Amino acid sequence: MSGATKQSALGTLFRYEIKMLLRDTRTILIAIVAPLVIFPAYILILGYVESREQEALEETTYTYAVLGTESEWAAELVLAAVARESSDPDTSSAPVTFERRSPEEPLADLEAGELHVVVEGLSAVEWDSVRAETESEQSDSTEDRADASQQPSVPAVRIHFRAESDFSREARNRLTERLREIRASKRDSVYQAAGFPIAMERVAQVEEVSVATAAKEAGALLGIALTPVLVLLMLSGGSIVAVDAISGEKERGTLETLLTTAASRTEIVRAKMLAVVAVGLTVAVINVANLLLYLVVGLLDLPANFAVEVGIWELFLLLVLFVPVTLLVSSALLLLSGASKSYKEYQVYFFPVFLVFLIPTFAASLPGIELRSIISFVPLAGVAVATREIMIGVTDLLFIFIAFLTTGGLAAWLTHLTQQTLSNEKLISGSDLDEADLTGGAALFPRHVIRLFLGMWVVFFVVSLWFGEDLGIRGQVAVNVVVIFFGGCLLIVRRYGLNAVDAFGLRIPHPTAWLAVIIGAPSALILAVGLGELMNRYVLPVPERMLESFGQSLAPPDMTLWQLVFFLTILPGIFEELTFRGVLLYGLKERIRRRWLLALVVGLIFGLFHVSLFRIVPTALLGFVLTVVVLFSGSIYPAMLWHALNNAIGIIPFRLKILPADFEPSAWWTLPAAIGLAVSLWILWRGGTDGSKRATSHSGRGA
Repeated sequence: MSGATKQSALGTLFRYEIKMLLRDTRTILIAIVAPLVIFPAYILILGYVESREQEALEETTYTYAVLGTESEWAAELVLAAVARESSDPDTSSAPVTFERRSPEEPLADLEAGELHVVVEGLSAVEWDSVRAETESEQSDSTEDRADASQQPSVPAVRIHFRAESDFSREARNRLTERLREIRASKRDSVYQAAGFPIAMERVAQVEEVSVATAAKEAGALLGIALTPVLVLLMLSGGSIVAVDAISGEKERGTLETLLTTAASRTEIVRAKMLAVVAVGLTVAVINVANLLLYLVVGLLDLPANFAVEVGIWELFLLLVLFVPVTLLVSSALLLLSGASKSYKEYQVYFFPVFLVFLIPTFAASLPGIELRSIISFVPLAGVAVATREIMIGVTDLLFIFIAFLTTGGLAAWLTHLTQQTLSNEKLISGSDLDEADLTGGAALFPRHVIRLFLGMWVVFFVVSLWFGEDLGIRGQVAVNVVVIFFGGCLLIVRRYGLNAVDAFGLRIPHPTAWLAVIIGAPSALILAVGLGELMNRYVLPVPERMLESFGQSLAPPDMTLWQLVFFLTILPGIFEELTFRGVLLYGLKERIRRRWLLALVVGLIFGLFHVSLFRIVPTALLGFVLTVVVLFSGSIYPAMLWHALNNAIGIIPFRLKILPADFEPSAWWTLPAAIGLAVSLWILWRGGTDGSKRATSHSGRGA
């Protein structure tokens, strides 16, 4: 077929897909109507709600009651505060009205919403008791508590309010502000009466000056929300097109008719991908056009927190940044549609994909995250942070380009993978049952392995959430790795009739594998610690106190040395390896042919099973390395020893005080560690190659 004919066929198919797309009301609503309406509607509704709420807060008569042993004294203070509120023209907020009531049970009326605040006057003794109780909870220092107890006793006012009520909070804020002004005024009068040489308002004057303009503050807020909203709309609109493009046509039986035309399978896939991309680009263009119309042209009067200052150049950068995001989302959705045999199966897989794409877009909301860091190399997350900085007027072109390049590189790879997979395999056609559907059992396991481990993760997460503290570290390890992980794997082996030797990788490795483990385990641990430190410093800062608390919970002081070895090294080393480098790896081998990608996927799943956000990357690296160990050696046993040594080296030297608690490997250790890991993997690869016949002969033995 000539090039012109190919282009004609592709154009015809694309026009056909667009026509079918335009007939779908859901797609029009999500891809076109929603982006056109949401932004201006949000502006109008926000402005209306803000104005109405402000009017309501200012027009309301706030009711209060006074109680306590010092109620008369507290009532005088409140009256003085209310008088100041209503008469002082220089107050920072508009005047409001307070009205005192005298119910029999003020606190009950407050909870019922019949009062806005309750003021309690506490005697000196009562206040000392309250203060001592609070300070004992907040301070572990005996000296601090002693110093506090030696301070003179004074009466105090305590304000009760309902935090869930805007009106109650507003009454609390107004009253507290004025009470503090009354307190300062009385204190200052004492100083002045004692002959203080200057006016009190001139003492230690404090003025707050924000170097960020209101436009930058508004831009930061809008920039944080922009990427998640765009990706959400792309996922929603693109999903409708993608699921109908392949999965839907499989169910309707219309895909076979399309395959009988002169168009090649590659052209069919490209046309469908272009249709999904068109939806994503439409969402991006409409939203950028919204920003142009409402922020640059000024089509509507914006609320104060929407007064963002951006220009044509910034909007152009945003549009360019969203192009690779569109390609990435579109490719993933179409690949998911091709891999699914029906609407129902697509919906099962869509939610995890939805989370995988949406979660990184919230990176811009993390405290302390800047584009000029390693975050720019993280797909989607870098785009989200770049969007926020563009919206506040910071255009760091080098790191914006890096964010574009990393997301674009992943999008290009996934686009190529989608075209190759859907064009060369039978995923695009659902007319005939494949071998797995006919034979079931072990042949069906590779198709179900992801959903099985997803279910295992849910059980693991729920048990940890509900019973984690009650079980303790020993109980958690026993339940998680033995009952949930290994028990679940035994059920899988039985349910699908798997050969246990093959599923668990129970083969004798080459003798040199043990030398490789001795060299590689400490080397990989040093590299993982270094990577974790980089993550903590540049990507996701974790407070030192949180790390210390985690370390104490993982290896509590009451655990003896043999318990540490048994529960934290031996059990995880055996049962986690049988689970992840055994059954999981065995199930994914048939679906992922590239060994590096297979190791990456197994490592990532292993990291996600360790839940804690700051542990995912180092643990995923360990999982990746252990998967490579199994792939090179052909056996699960070296990975078991490697895993156990990794945990032992990270715990036991500190418990025995061979190393100090704050010990960290120096940066110069990185190169020897990398060399050691490379040598270890080379030994495993050579041994696995030389011992392939040995591994094959052992794999034929029964369980």
